[in-house]
Amino acid sequence: MNGPRLAITIAVALAILAWPQAGELILSGARGLGYAVCHQLPEHSLHIAGQQLPLCARCTGIYLGFLVGLLGLGIQGRLRAALLPTWPLVGLLLGSLLIMVLDGFNSSLELLVGTPQIYQPTNLGRLATGMAAGTSLALLLMPLLNDVLWTRPDHLPSVEDLGDLAGYAILASLSTALVSSEHPALLYPIALASALGVLATLSVAGATLAATIIRQKVDGSSWVDSSRQLLAGFALATLSIALVGGARVYFSLSSGL
Repeated sequence: MNGPRLAITIAVALAILAWPQAGELILSGARGLGYAVCHQLPEHSLHIAGQQLPLCARCTGIYLGFLVGLLGLGIQGRLRAALLPTWPLVGLLLGSLLIMVLDGFNSSLELLVGTPQIYQPTNLGRLATGMAAGTSLALLLMPLLNDVLWTRPDHLPSVEDLGDLAGYAILASLSTALVSSEHPALLYPIALASALGVLATLSVAGATLAATIIRQKVDGSSWVDSSRQLLAGFALATLSIALVGGARVYFSLSSGL
C-alpha cells in the first residue's frame, strides 16, 4: 500500500473511532444488507457483546470465507488466475460445498419435516462449514470471471496443489477461530467485513454474468481497466439485494412470514 492510500486508510479508521455513532451505523447497515440474503434467526447466530451479528453463523462463514479466498489469491498473486484447479482439487472444493449443504439440511430436518436431526447442529459447525464453502466458492468463481473478463488473463490455476489448499484451510480455520471467540472488539469489524463479503460475492457473480453477456474482453492488465464489467456486476448485486429485500418486506407485511 502506497503512502497516500495508507494515509487515507488511517484517517478513515481514526474518524470511525472518533465518532461513537459510526459503529452503530455500520452494524445497522450490515443488518439491512444481511436481511436480503439471510434468515437472521437469533438461535442460529453468533452474539458479540450482547449484539447479534448481522448474518447467521452459516452466512457469516460463507461471506467471510469468500473474502478469505480473495485474500489468499491476492497474497499469491493469483487474482487474475483463469484456470480451475485439477479435477481432484475441484472435487475437494465442491466437497466442502456439499458438506455445508448437508449440515444445513440436517439443521432443517426437524423444522421442515419434523424428522429428528442426524446430529445436534451447533453455530460453530455452521460457521466452520460456511467458511470452508465460501473460501471454496471464491477459488472456483474467480477463474470463471477471469476467463470471460480478460483478453490476456494469467494462465494459472487458482489452486496449484494440496499445499496451496492446505494454506487456504489454515486461513479459513484461523478466521473461524477468530469469529467464534466472540471477543467484544470484533463486533464492528466482523459486521463490516460481513457486509463487504456479501457485496464482493454477489458482485463477482454479477460481473461474471455481465462479462459473459457483454462478450467484450478487457485488453489490459489492471482491474481499473475492467471497471465497466465490475460496475455492472456491482449494479446487479445491489439490484438483487434490493429486489429480494423488498420482496421479503412485502411478504412479511402482507402475510406475516
